[in-house]
Amino acid sequence: MKRKLSLFALTGLLAIGLQACAVRQPLVLPVKPEAADCERFFRDMDDRVDEFGVADAAAARITDFPALRVDRFLASFAGADLTLDAYAAWLERLRGLDEVARLSEWRNLPDQAKPGLPTMADADLVQTVSRCGRILTQRIMKSPGQRTRLLSEIQVPDAYSSWQRLFGLYFLSRWAIVDGVRQLQQEIREPFLVPEQQKIKGLLIRYAPPVSPAIGAADVGKILAESAANPLGIPEPSASQLEQLYSAYAPTWIVDTQSADDRIGTVGIDDHGEAYVDPQKPSVYRLASHTRFEGRVLLQLNYLIWFPARPSSGPLDIYAGQFDGLIWRVTLRMDGRTLAYDSIHPCGCYYQIFPGEGVRVAQPLDGSEPILTPTPILAHQPGERVAVKIAAGNHFINGIAAQRQSPDAEQYGWLDYNTLRSLPVPNGGYRSLFDPDGLVPGSERPERFLLWPMGVPSAGAMRQWGTHAIAFLGKRHFDDPRLLEKLLRPLWE
Repeated sequence: MKRKLSLFALTGLLAIGLQACAVRQPLVLPVKPEAADCERFFRDMDDRVDEFGVADAAAARITDFPALRVDRFLASFAGADLTLDAYAAWLERLRGLDEVARLSEWRNLPDQAKPGLPTMADADLVQTVSRCGRILTQRIMKSPGQRTRLLSEIQVPDAYSSWQRLFGLYFLSRWAIVDGVRQLQQEIREPFLVPEQQKIKGLLIRYAPPVSPAIGAADVGKILAESAANPLGIPEPSASQLEQLYSAYAPTWIVDTQSADDRIGTVGIDDHGEAYVDPQKPSVYRLASHTRFEGRVLLQLNYLIWFPARPSSGPLDIYAGQFDGLIWRVTLRMDGRTLAYDSIHPCGCYYQIFPGEGVRVAQPLDGSEPILTPTPILAHQPGERVAVKIAAGNHFINGIAAQRQSPDAEQYGWLDYNTLRSLPVPNGGYRSLFDPDGLVPGSERPERFLLWPMGVPSAGAMRQWGTHAIAFLGKRHFDDPRLLEKLLRPLWE
């Protein structure tokens, strides 16, 4: 018996040792890479990333094309009749998505996952990833068969869980939350009709962007037109031009503040590897995206703020929990005017849209979730900017105004949204704010149990860009490039 136990223990130790050796097996950087070397290198990287659970969910990998990833916007080109130049431009953008994600993933790997390998500080790794990506995309461009096959493999994962809806009897249980959705939307809409003083519970704190030179609609239109002179017609302003646009359309935030949980902050990682929001450092995270509207590709400017938590309003508050925030998105017409503003919390919850001049919201007739549209936002005077008013506690938008910058406003700083994909840990290393499913660990809400049949994984939890489901009835995604095209109509229709 003892001999059997000893043999069992020895076998277990041997298995652990072999696993450790497998983990520490060197991953070699190709010196003079060929296509086969690059494919092997990328697949080995992906295996290591998956093994240690640091995959990035912002863009989806593409089966059999390890140098490419795709998001919903770029996937919308897959059915188009692209010229060879347009196909090459599209392919380069797919490669760019992979490179950004791959380097973030590699940096987030723990040290024991990459023994003897270069770190992100070593330019050789960055150069190899870029060089291998271009070698593999060039091979695709030279092969009509591969180009056709790539188009058939383009698929972005749904942000909804089909099996949850199946086992949760979605088509029956959905009727149980119809009234709840309507009541919630009414609760969010009501403050827009209430006098200002009746809404205030604490101290109003104004957060304003850094002062910047004004830019008119005509100049904005010129930037957009010139930057869209590429085979795909995608407005892609330069870094300095994008900085101008971010500054020009940045909102002022007016937050009703009862506690530190109502203060805008900066995301960080503590000594234990846990994420937190520091309310002493107000920051706005910025991200550019694109949408399709009336046959054109339009630029969108996204502004994200974080709060430390949504505090509980009572013992049965199923929406309370760590982390909260707001994403405010501005969609620009090609002439420099604003098509619409829309917003969600980082959980994908509470979607609402504020149409601009000349358009209205068309409510869906297919039985899907109605659209919350509290008020239009018309053109404002030079020197004014949109002020987004935010309630204490639940952080709902409860008012919109056009105002000149107040001298008593607290100035917020700018941060790139992509920094959240790889944040420094004080004792060394890096960690993404998001897990491989695009969720923020620790931000789970009790509501996920009640809403489980609706098919939104961990409903109420904060999410990464690209994974925002924004409706419980039907299906909608915040990054759907045709979302606004489905929702907006000219006023005269």
